[in-house]
Amino acid sequence: MAPFTIDQEMTFGDLLAFRREKAGLTQQALADRLGIQYQQVSAYERNVAYPRKGRLIQICEILNASYADLAKAKFRTQNPGLPEEAFASEQRRRLPPIPVIGLAAAGQGLFPNLDDTATAAEEYLDRPDDLRDEQVYGLRVYGDSMTPIVKPGSIVIASLDSSCHNGDLAVVVTHNGEAMIKVVYFKGDMLQLVSTNPAFPDRDIPREEVLHLHQVVHIRLGRM
Repeated sequence: MAPFTIDQEMTFGDLLAFRREKAGLTQQALADRLGIQYQQVSAYERNVAYPRKGRLIQICEILNASYADLAKAKFRTQNPGLPEEAFASEQRRRLPPIPVIGLAAAGQGLFPNLDDTATAAEEYLDRPDDLRDEQVYGLRVYGDSMTPIVKPGSIVIASLDSSCHNGDLAVVVTHNGEAMIKVVYFKGDMLQLVSTNPAFPDRDIPREEVLHLHQVVHIRLGRM
């Protein structure tokens, strides 16, 4: 028997079923790995329900499948009959969703390991349409020292590549594990951390104590 090949016109459900079977998993086994009922996996494979982006990422990781292929099949199945140019938004989908790697304080707190954001991710965030930077991560914020700019429960998206300048909003991580969202100013060998809530005093720390300094490039509003 000839090996089964993927038809580029396969529905999302057919492609998911093919990838699941190739991985040697039953619907129940995949559901157990995802923490959902097997009926939900069955609904995905029958094209009567579709996983959201974060869950689709989980599925791809479990099945060792291409996120781009499954995302495109999902889009095509949900929008039958559209011409190929209608998939322009798929170019954005080929960039990975943004990992949200933990809580940061608009004050201080413990911070996950930035050197391994993929495995530290607690959830994934849909990518803003105009954000092409691949080296970004998200942090959900608690504390109110940065209100009204950053409210508790919001997610800040910071770039591993962008340089920080005076007056930038930034994620500041110190060698002792503190993580802060602050407006930063450079003063020689010191870094001034400014809160936008006047109830919180400014703070100066030696720059040698800073482990990571990443510019905030986007804020997703939310609440705790």
